[in-house]
Amino acid sequence: MSGRTFQEKSGFPKSFITLLAFQAIVLSLVLINDNESPLIVLYVTAPLMLLFAFSFLKLNLNKDYFEYNFFPFTFNSTKIDWNDVREIQIINTNPIFDFGGWGVRLSKKYGKAFITGNNEILFLKLKNGKKRSFSVKNKEDLLSFFDENNIAYKN
Repeated sequence: MSGRTFQEKSGFPKSFITLLAFQAIVLSLVLINDNESPLIVLYVTAPLMLLFAFSFLKLNLNKDYFEYNFFPFTFNSTKIDWNDVREIQIINTNPIFDFGGWGVRLSKKYGKAFITGNNEILFLKLKNGKKRSFSVKNKEDLLSFFDENNIAYKN
């Protein structure tokens, strides 16, 4: 069996961060126009923008296990042995409609999801009944990894 691995790091869409900045500017101008202090907008928006700008989902797959970390929402990496996985699917989704946005999400259909700005997800059904979903940037490399390591999946 090949020793090939798959590693990927993805973050939130930059358009989302830009939208937050634009919203903060507009709201600040409205408050200034009403002789109010715009600092409250800065106190709320700046930490959110920093949170989204520096958050990332890191995936590390090898022939034995799947490992993930979604900083800063999960501080420790979590490993899932391939032997604990019942089914693997690669699914094209819409983060807004299927999960209600980005971040750590809960979905009846897809279970606990770690969603960044990508439409492709790696969906795992575990033998213990739990479901996990992860945004994937490079579907082709992921499929090559599965093929080279003889890991069964549905596309």
